[in-house]
Amino acid sequence: MIYNKLFLILPIVAATIFLGTVLTLSTSTVSVFGQAESMNQTMNKADDSANQTGDNMQQGANKTGEAMQGNASNLGANISEGAKNITTNITEGAKGLAETVGKGLQDLAK
Repeated sequence: MIYNKLFLILPIVAATIFLGTVLTLSTSTVSVFGQAESMNQTMNKADDSANQTGDNMQQGANKTGEAMQGNASNLGANISEGAKNITTNITEGAKGLAETVGKGLQDLAK
């Protein structure tokens, strides 16, 4: 009689343990897959952010390079203008000196 009761109770206990294990593992598996999907989304967002940062840095470098090129062109133009002014001043000074020397020589000749 006790064997009959054990024969009925043992399969029920085994089935309960089996079902409990299956439910526990399936819940854990779904949770792990959910976390993996979340991790993939996070990694994709980080990748997109890094790409955007790289693009922004490239644009900034291009603008900096263009500004430097513009400043160098302005500097070159200013130097050229300054050289022209110096040349004009030297030429005018030489003319003035020649006139003064010429007048002095004329005065000596009198």
